[in-house]
Amino acid sequence: MESEEGDSTYFGGLTGQTVSSMYKLKDYDNNDGGFFVFGNLCVRVEGQYRLRFTLFEITTQGAISLKSIYSNPFTVYSAKAFPGMLESTFLSRTFSDQGVRLRIRKEHRVQT
Repeated sequence: MESEEGDSTYFGGLTGQTVSSMYKLKDYDNNDGGFFVFGNLCVRVEGQYRLRFTLFEITTQGAISLKSIYSNPFTVYSAKAFPGMLESTFLSRTFSDQGVRLRIRKEHRVQT
């Protein structure tokens, strides 16, 4: 994980499922694809961040890093400033319908 200041050192505030095997799933256009699903990530320190995703090939000699990519920046809010949970995306719903264990939200919930 990288802060907006460019610090990409280890960050202990990220919890949850930080690794994923590839799932062969259909996307929202019903096309086959390989997807890596991270349905349970939590950042515990407010700020601006990007996640770094790295693809590894596992061989009999070990793991080989093939490619890394960064997510778009996102904001983590304090509990007081949190605007509420958004509705789940259509892609998340599509994956859930295919058996991927994801928490699906039917509508936007505003924090009160």
